[in-house]
Amino acid sequence: KVQHELDEAEERADIAESQVNKLRAKSRDIGAKQKMHDEE
Repeated sequence: KVQHELDEAEERADIAESQVNKLRAKSRDIGAKQKMHDEE
């Protein structure tokens, strides 16, 4: 039982990590776009 819960927790952590990475990439894109816009 404990092993099963551990597997689920790790899976959730992986999902959360990939969501964070997506958000980071998105905010990086937004930041780059704003910088380019400021330079124009």
